[in-house]
Amino acid sequence: GGDMLPEGTSAYIAYSPRADGTAPNDKAGGGASATDNGAGWDVVLDSTSFGDGLRLFAGYSSIDQEVSQAGDHDSYVVGGTYAIGSVTLGYQHSKDDFDNATGTTYYENDAYAVSFAVNDNLSLSWGEHKSDRNSNTAATNVELTSSSIQASYTMGGATIAIAESSVDNAAYGTAATADIDRTTIWLSLAF
Repeated sequence: GGDMLPEGTSAYIAYSPRADGTAPNDKAGGGASATDNGAGWDVVLDSTSFGDGLRLFAGYSSIDQEVSQAGDHDSYVVGGTYAIGSVTLGYQHSKDDFDNATGTTYYENDAYAVSFAVNDNLSLSWGEHKSDRNSNTAATNVELTSSSIQASYTMGGATIAIAESSVDNAAYGTAATADIDRTTIWLSLAF
């Protein structure tokens, strides 16, 4: 016999007969919560078999819901990364669909990133994310955008990182404070 998938390829499948169930913990019970969620399933493919430095992935998820819960919820994602030398490029596209929704009908997202290892100690990276929210209300069809640039320096057991991030329409234009700019500094010490 032979393998069902090419070398470097993984497939994951998950199924839940009641996607709104809660997991029991110590001395507690589990079961379905008070929503109309039905069965849910996911499938994911991840592969490095298409070429050196290239990784491709795709996933799909579906949860059956009653109309009172805005219909079925379907999501998918496709993307990949490509590493050449000290540079890695990445792209991802995803969409969350809400069938029969009375408000937001879907979110559609694109993300891009590039990272560069300057040397063993210093790395630089940049990323951008765009998300379109589509609604039955034309006034709420808004695009959220975010971008960030980061630098990380490691010396022995110490790492210092800095990130400059910006988000436009953070709440899809529904809040007065929809634009955000942040600087983050992070220090990690290993003993």
